[in-house]
Amino acid sequence: MSANSALVKFKMVNGLIGSILDENHISLRSLFPKLPKLDTDVRSKIEKLLESRERIRMEIDDEDFDDFTDDLNLANYFLACKKFTKSLRYYDSALVKNPQSYSALCNKGLCLFKISKLDEATSCYDDALRIYKNIPEAFFMKGKIMFVKQNFAEAITQFRNALDLEPENLEIKYYLGKSLLQSGNIDDSIKTLESIVANKDHIDSLLLLGQIFTKENDYQKVLVYLEKLLELSPNHIEAHLLLGQSYVVSNYSNEAVSHFEKVLDRSPNHIEAHLLLGKTYMDAGKVNDAISHFEKILEISPNHADAMNFKILILEKMGKIDEAVKYCDQLAESLPDPTYQILKKGILLFNSNKSSHALVVFNKILEKTKTNNVALLYKAKIFAQKNEFHEALLCIGIILKLEPKNSEALESAAELSLKVGNYEDALFYINQLLSQSTLSESLLKRKSHLLSILGRHEESGQIYKEILQHDNTNVEALYELGKVHIILNNYEKAIDFFDSALEKKPFDSNIIFKKSIAFFSQQKYDSSILCLEQIPETTPLYNFAQYQKSKIQMLQGNTKQSIEILSKIIKSSEIFRLIASNEIIFESISDTTEFIELMKQK
Repeated sequence: MSANSALVKFKMVNGLIGSILDENHISLRSLFPKLPKLDTDVRSKIEKLLESRERIRMEIDDEDFDDFTDDLNLANYFLACKKFTKSLRYYDSALVKNPQSYSALCNKGLCLFKISKLDEATSCYDDALRIYKNIPEAFFMKGKIMFVKQNFAEAITQFRNALDLEPENLEIKYYLGKSLLQSGNIDDSIKTLESIVANKDHIDSLLLLGQIFTKENDYQKVLVYLEKLLELSPNHIEAHLLLGQSYVVSNYSNEAVSHFEKVLDRSPNHIEAHLLLGKTYMDAGKVNDAISHFEKILEISPNHADAMNFKILILEKMGKIDEAVKYCDQLAESLPDPTYQILKKGILLFNSNKSSHALVVFNKILEKTKTNNVALLYKAKIFAQKNEFHEALLCIGIILKLEPKNSEALESAAELSLKVGNYEDALFYINQLLSQSTLSESLLKRKSHLLSILGRHEESGQIYKEILQHDNTNVEALYELGKVHIILNNYEKAIDFFDSALEKKPFDSNIIFKKSIAFFSQQKYDSSILCLEQIPETTPLYNFAQYQKSKIQMLQGNTKQSIEILSKIIKSSEIFRLIASNEIIFESISDTTEFIELMKQK
């Protein structure tokens, strides 16, 4: 075949390739904001023509043929086929012949974007925009590049530039909405996406709106957008999963199950759907249904960590600790770092009262990592169970040495210090907890209790005054302040606080009893008895109230009434025999026959 004849045939083959591409909207005139698609038949036709082209090309001298259009068509074809290396070679060849081709630059930019050469892709789009400043595809792709780089402010700028040229382009609007969302501008993101779906059925926008309103906990809007999406695409897996999760949060477990099952109807081995279904059944108490889904996951993925951990949790709730421990061991063997699973095993053993076995597990962890806080905390709990409080404190001390603000360790340190009588240390730890938390009433009460033990009653009372400043109706604070003022011999103040507390809880026997003690301390015996008579027989304080009445009768010289009352309560509880035998008030009658007989009665 002569060179001229070969050239004619070569151009004819290139023309056929170009016409097929043109029919499929892939040609030198195309600008691609995303990869074009070719069906199998078209690709087959072009592949056969390319084979002919290669054979003919061998018979043509390089200098005899120099066609920009041919190079650009082939570059676009290889881009559509995701053959990026060949595609770049033909784009470069085309640009050597026509450096001012903004279509070649833009499509080369897309090719570079697809192989993650983002800076080179940006340069291509910048070059194209210098040649022709109004290319919406170039602004759009620059926006996508900035989005991938997480430079959302610049991405927004580029997408808005593109929209200035193509105001109705839904894809650009959608990416603008995504960028606004990522930049934290949720309101504008929602407005942009809602402007899309108000006029057009745009599945991606509907899905993103569903995701946004899920995070915003606005489940009514989630339903609106995702139900619309499912009208357009009934088998949309992500929509079904998201709707199912929304129904779970809204406590509509049946509806949630329905959506998860629709995913499994479409994709029987969908792990996330099985996991969500299993968790939904687990939360609903349907243990067997839950386990069946977790086991299905484990058939597909034998060491799936979440499925295994949920199964362990169920077994623990069922009391099947040995089986749960077995699964912990199995999962630990499959993990590069099994520490969490080994800890879980130790905790399972601890919670099932197998403390000695648990201690072995925690010690093994601490042999490798001497500062594992969880292992140290549980080791401290085991020592505390054995009343070995000093050893427990040593474990907590290791944690606090490296992590002084560990709240759980500080809590344990305060409790253990209290048990061993180190009240100043306990107070120090409570103060540490208070310094790193908002006003905690429970911590303040514990601090007040420690101050009372240390004899710092005024400071103790001051804490309850602070609590009352935040809530002047706090009955416990009023009651405790009354008790403090009794200790400080401020009986009138004590009675005032007890009265304030009784306005809120008029039948509280503890407050009434303490009020009677305040009157007793003032020697206002009649007032004290009036309080004691308000304490009903059904309360645990009744016998103590009667004992107090016995003492008052004795002080008032009513010995007979005093002994009668005392006799009744000793029959109810032996403890009052011991209390009365050591009571100074009864010393004056301790040698009398009546009192001696009373102390002997059974």
